[in-house]
Amino acid sequence: MPRGVKAHILDLPGTYSLNTTSLDESVVVELLLNKNDKDFPDVAVVITDVENLKRNLLLFTQIKDLKIPAILVINMADMMPRKGITLDIPLLEEKLNTKIALVSTRKGTGVDRIKELIADYKNLSVAPVVDTTLIAPEYFDSLRETFPKEDLYKLWLVITQDVNFMPIEKKHIADTSSFATKSKSELKRLQQKETILRYQFINGILKQTYKIDLAAAKGFRAVLDKILTHKIFGYLIFLLILLTIFQAIYDWSSYPMDMIDAFFANASEWVKNTMPPVVFTNLIAEGILAGIGGIVIFIPQIAFLFLFISLLEESGYMSRVVFLMDRVVRPFGLSGKSVVPLI
Repeated sequence: MPRGVKAHILDLPGTYSLNTTSLDESVVVELLLNKNDKDFPDVAVVITDVENLKRNLLLFTQIKDLKIPAILVINMADMMPRKGITLDIPLLEEKLNTKIALVSTRKGTGVDRIKELIADYKNLSVAPVVDTTLIAPEYFDSLRETFPKEDLYKLWLVITQDVNFMPIEKKHIADTSSFATKSKSELKRLQQKETILRYQFINGILKQTYKIDLAAAKGFRAVLDKILTHKIFGYLIFLLILLTIFQAIYDWSSYPMDMIDAFFANASEWVKNTMPPVVFTNLIAEGILAGIGGIVIFIPQIAFLFLFISLLEESGYMSRVVFLMDRVVRPFGLSGKSVVPLI
């Protein structure tokens, strides 16, 4: 950044889109739609990482369509060789009509590039990248006729989100026939269509600019990934791990289970021998104690099961299982993530 240039940086709450579902997301939308706010940005810096680029590009395209100068920062560049990821940055910049900074905060590279782009924000394009009107041409035409001076995409966000600070009041919008023809459920469906339209645009771009070549991945973890996600050995390893886990659960848990069983049996026997032989004694010895013991005895097995599942999650193996099983359960309308609760 040129000497003497100062920037006021405002860190907004993390969000994946401008379709608000929580209060912190509403904070982001309200600021980006209100040009009169003292914190309205001269330039928006959208930060993503190389492994979650697709998900964050949804937010980026929405901000671009608000005609706010936007810079895309792709972090974790140091992971690209390990993951076999290649990015065509010039083509990606062309398709998104923006400037991109490829950085690695771990290694401290690319930060100067961000500063240069921020300082040069006035030369960034503010042209929108997705034509939202395609989701409902007639509806947007009626909005354009009713509010000819308003930006259509900003107007669309005001209508669909819980915000009310543009020169045009939301109540006034609601009174117009163009808005009244759309119920909340219809607007929700249009939002879904917008998301689909944006992801179609994003998928088309990433297909040309974002490549993953597992064969080119480097390092021990990359080699391990190739083995654990192999189309044959991956399933065999997964099956072997599951069998080992369940066998260990039944073997290891048998010791505390025997102790619990013996404890409640002795407690029941002690109650019978100590208290008078009446119905209440039998209720305690053979009813309450036996009932509690029948439940508590399963705790060791449950504890060991959750221990092993936690180990699989923390080690990163479960995410590989999700990837591996996705192709198996997809024909049944499920995703690979459904394997975790099934286990």
